[in-house]
Amino acid sequence: MSDIEDDDVPTLIDAEVPSTEPPEPTVPLTIICGFLGAGKSTLIRRILTEKHGYRIAVIMNEFGDTADIEAKAINVASPDDPLGETSEEFLELANGCLCCSIKDLGIAAIEKLMQRKGAFDHILLETTGLADPGPIASMFWHNEEFAMGLGRDIHLDGVLCVVDAVFGLSQMEEDKKIEGLGESLRQVAGADVVLVNKIDLASPEDVENLEDAISQVNPAATIHRTVKGEIDLGLIMGIDAYSTDKIPLTKAENFVDATDSVCNEGCAESHHHSHHKGSHHYEMRGISSLQVSCPPLDPVHFDQLDAWIRTVLWECRLPGQDSKPDQSDKTATTIEVLRCKGIFTRHTGDVYVLQGVRNMYEISKVEDHDSNVGLPDEGKLVFIGKGLTEQVRGSLEKVLR
Repeated sequence: MSDIEDDDVPTLIDAEVPSTEPPEPTVPLTIICGFLGAGKSTLIRRILTEKHGYRIAVIMNEFGDTADIEAKAINVASPDDPLGETSEEFLELANGCLCCSIKDLGIAAIEKLMQRKGAFDHILLETTGLADPGPIASMFWHNEEFAMGLGRDIHLDGVLCVVDAVFGLSQMEEDKKIEGLGESLRQVAGADVVLVNKIDLASPEDVENLEDAISQVNPAATIHRTVKGEIDLGLIMGIDAYSTDKIPLTKAENFVDATDSVCNEGCAESHHHSHHKGSHHYEMRGISSLQVSCPPLDPVHFDQLDAWIRTVLWECRLPGQDSKPDQSDKTATTIEVLRCKGIFTRHTGDVYVLQGVRNMYEISKVEDHDSNVGLPDEGKLVFIGKGLTEQVRGSLEKVLR
């Protein structure tokens, strides 16, 4: 007879066997921002009405007293409601798209949309013309609370900014009169793709000058020229700007500072442009962009880079400074990073990418790097924001070498 009592026998439980099924894919979401009058409504109307083969849910984020104006500007209707008079929150369209009108960015409204998951392949979130995309992007990317909920169904694909080819440069210059950073500059700084729209109404020289100004603010963004928002949707959707599964900045033109514009006379309406003029530091009305080459990093330098980024993004100061600059000192400059991204290698040959929005960032190893995709001898780090002076560049280069 055993001395072990029944109560002493441990309860056996079934071991959890890891699922071999791949996780269900999440729906990509693109944030669309843009200057007032730049042509966002025209772009969205085209997406909602044309037969392009994509099943897209477009969320029109309406604020204040402009909702009725925006609705009339979009002017879409379902087959059952040809006059567009239905007041329902969701409007299903004949081309497979879904129009959703919400008054704020409350999670509940997005959750209601996701109850229709499977009815669409992509979400476009249009913001008001005065919205800074940074906080919105932060909500959909690397937000712990969001990741536990809607993050299981949605991932941030990228930020698209629409700029008026005629008035865009003057709008950016107007921001220099605004204390702090004007919204048009914040929109350009936070964008992954920029559409220079209405190029048919501007001279080639004005378009070139505008693109140069955009590249000064955000050299990491891809620029496309458009007329009435006409563009292959594959160029603005599915770009995976925040993905760690594929390498950003891999195109050769993004690793070098081009001395010549890629445009030729008679070029088509949609292009990728690189207007870097051979400098690694650009500045436009208070917002600057900083590019620094990054050699292969050993463990010590890798940790130094991580610590440097934490200090700059989280504490708005350089390592070694006691605190943020005194706000009463008009000559002092506070560091404010709006967007950062980059690619570099470890001394082991592993490839890493940096992605960041405001004070959130991650450095991730690229697990399935395609060896056929050539990398430069040195990687590149790009920071976009305020106060990125030569002192900041020198501080970063010091921790890398």
